[in-house]
Amino acid sequence: LEARGGNGGNQWDDGAEHEGVSKIYIREGRNGIESIKFDYVKNGEPKDGPIHGGSGQSFTESFDLNHTIDEHIVSIKCYYDEGVIQGLVINRAGSLGGGGKRAPNRVEPALVIKTNIRTSALMGYNLGTKFKLGVKGKKIIGFHGSSDKNLNSLGAYFTTLSPDNLDV
Repeated sequence: LEARGGNGGNQWDDGAEHEGVSKIYIREGRNGIESIKFDYVKNGEPKDGPIHGGSGQSFTESFDLNHTIDEHIVSIKCYYDEGVIQGLVINRAGSLGGGGKRAPNRVEPALVIKTNIRTSALMGYNLGTKFKLGVKGKKIIGFHGSSDKNLNSLGAYFTTLSPDNLDV
């Protein structure tokens, strides 16, 4: 799916030659998501992906997927405002939380990651413009988008699920 969110930033593309996603790292700052990094699975082995975005005085949260039991992302819901995807706060089965400070005159959007096994808690606030990256009967195997000092847009690559996984 084409990248959605704000305009601007430098285009990046992790490609679609992966079997799936094994881990997502989000660096959250005061003005939104400063950077995002996806680790992938290729040939059954973890593969580090590049960091997209800037760096700053912020913290990093992570969301792990268990690719050994074929846990995979089926969709991601995002909210964004003022051209920047903001407010990613990972909650892993309710165990991690947090939140950036709300910047003046900013809406703190949110993100929800849905795998075939679980759905993360709402991360951030469900305000702003909403979009969903998901295709029925498919799983996300790669990401692309744009970023500069923040994550501006996010898009995804999909592949068809095997017949064993279609009951999701």
